[in-house]
Amino acid sequence: MSNSKYQEALDYIVKNSCNKRVACNECDIQNICNSSAKSRVDNLQELVDKATPKRPILNKIWEDEDTKNIYDEYGRINETLCVCPNCGESDIYDFEYNTRFKCCSNCGQVIDWNDEQ
Repeated sequence: MSNSKYQEALDYIVKNSCNKRVACNECDIQNICNSSAKSRVDNLQELVDKATPKRPILNKIWEDEDTKNIYDEYGRINETLCVCPNCGESDIYDFEYNTRFKCCSNCGQVIDWNDEQ
């Protein structure tokens, strides 16, 4: 099941369990949702978001005039500059074994290591 399928499944559950038959964010905007399932839907949305691959971001301690992004001069991701885009931790790469993790070992965010900029 692709990540968009997860989102589609969640949207279906929300739409079919809501009395107003609208998405939760529509009710949130109007501050009218009183569904007891709202917190569960929020938890499921967080899981769907974490299952959606995101590119690592630049660790702010490395940012300076010369270092503005996570790519080296050849256009490849420089893992030593990266942190998780969700929690900001460097638990996405094993420096000792030079290994990229598929997901952050701190928060579970799936990482997109595709070198394309």
